[in-house]
Amino acid sequence: MIGWIKSKFNDIRFRNKLLLSHLVIALIPILLLGLLSFIQSYRIQMKELRSEAEASLEQVASIMDYKINRYNTLSEFMVLNRDLSQIFTKDYGENYYDMYLDFRDILEPLISNIRLMDDDIEGITFYTSGELLGIRNNILPIGDLKSKPWYDGFRGRRWIVDGKKLYLVQELISNPKDSNFMVISIQHDRIFADLDNLSEHVAVHIEDVKQQVIFRKNHERAAMTRGTEDGETSDLSLSRSLANNGWTIHYNLLNTNAYANALGIFRITLFVIILSLIITFLLIYVISNNFTQRIIHIKNKVDKVERNNLDVMIRSSSRDEFGELTNGIGKMLKRINSLISQVYHAEIAKKESEYNKLISQINPHFLYNTLSFIRWRAEKKADIETSYMVSALARFYRTTLNQGRHIATIEAEVQHIKAYLDLQLIMNDGRFDVDYHIHDEVLHTEIIHFILQPIVENAIKHGFVEANGTHYHIHIAVCRVGEVIKLTVRDNGVGMTSGQTTRLLTGENGGCGVRNVNDRIKLYYGPDYGLVIHSEPGTGTEVSIVLPAS
Repeated sequence: MIGWIKSKFNDIRFRNKLLLSHLVIALIPILLLGLLSFIQSYRIQMKELRSEAEASLEQVASIMDYKINRYNTLSEFMVLNRDLSQIFTKDYGENYYDMYLDFRDILEPLISNIRLMDDDIEGITFYTSGELLGIRNNILPIGDLKSKPWYDGFRGRRWIVDGKKLYLVQELISNPKDSNFMVISIQHDRIFADLDNLSEHVAVHIEDVKQQVIFRKNHERAAMTRGTEDGETSDLSLSRSLANNGWTIHYNLLNTNAYANALGIFRITLFVIILSLIITFLLIYVISNNFTQRIIHIKNKVDKVERNNLDVMIRSSSRDEFGELTNGIGKMLKRINSLISQVYHAEIAKKESEYNKLISQINPHFLYNTLSFIRWRAEKKADIETSYMVSALARFYRTTLNQGRHIATIEAEVQHIKAYLDLQLIMNDGRFDVDYHIHDEVLHTEIIHFILQPIVENAIKHGFVEANGTHYHIHIAVCRVGEVIKLTVRDNGVGMTSGQTTRLLTGENGGCGVRNVNDRIKLYYGPDYGLVIHSEPGTGTEVSIVLPAS
């Protein structure tokens, strides 16, 4: 199957191959980018929605806790009021005048003050089994309380929600034969007012200590959004318990808003993707057509040469690789015509020599142009890291070739090592750092080319070998000391023993880069100059390159 596909692909014309391959290469990252943007947008929307809901839940719970605690405090204030407790435990007998005085001077002022302190209190009712029944409208028999559907015989204090009614039921201090309760009626909407301001994308319900739902909001929208009978949903749930009455607030975050926002972003992204594909197709078509037209032109000329028409003129005014190739073929054809009378093998050998020479002239220019084109493509695709690596690689090869000269300034040598280290930092994921200390007075001094890179490469390759070691560091310094120039490379790697240092300079350890640098310096400048190595195991290595200042 693969062979058949490969065979069919090879039969396609070159322009169509170029167009198809570029479209596939462009289509995959664009589609992945669109999908990634949708997923990432959805996640960000849900994260923001959850963060807002958590803050809202915390705020609502704190406010409700504060309100409930305030009423609990008022309730405790009344329960612990000795004068009030005595009214319900006192044996009045037939002394109605004392009862009247207690009601006038203690109970009624206390209730009035409490209601003045809080406008949300609708009323205060007392339920008793004692002899106070019928004295006031707000003192009712305990049987009326026990007949309430929400009363289950509890003692102490309990918050009750009965439809749109909200009660705080508090047991009073009683004598052994009586049972007394105080019921504070509170405005329902004031306690739950903060929940009315919630977003429509948040469904909330509150459960009491028996896990019975006493309040709901936005659950109809949640049910419509889910659209499933089993109640399963991808909503996010949050809960917060109230410390002062045991209620629990539950938030359900509906993902419809986040999905809608993400879908809107995806539609925009999809439009950009389609537009990008159209523009990409047009650009690829124009570029591929330009390439193939020039290739077809060269092919037609070569076909004529193949038919023994050696008088064909092959020439191009372009300066790119196609122009160089065309002119190279034209020049080669001229040489063939001028050497046609020579011996066949001598002619072939000479042509191969000239061709190799031509290729050696073309290769650097071709390499720079190719790297420049790759960097342009990376920048077009917003691939900053690849663009930076290609740029650093181009600078590295340009400074390495040095236009064929073996002499360079210290400034050029430093630029060369910087380009090399830029590549190494990316390849090693920044597991070491570099600092430079270069004196300006030596920047224009000329030295032999390519002496720093083997030293730095050796430090990275053999010095930074411990995967769990400390963060590595390279220090490069260049300065003039008397009549010599000193180039120093210092690292904090694993270091070397004295035997390893000796073998490094002699090349006995298998590597020859450092040894070649030392040998070149001694051959060019004399035996007084070269490399000086100081190293200790576990501490690091310092390599000094000593050169004459003049």
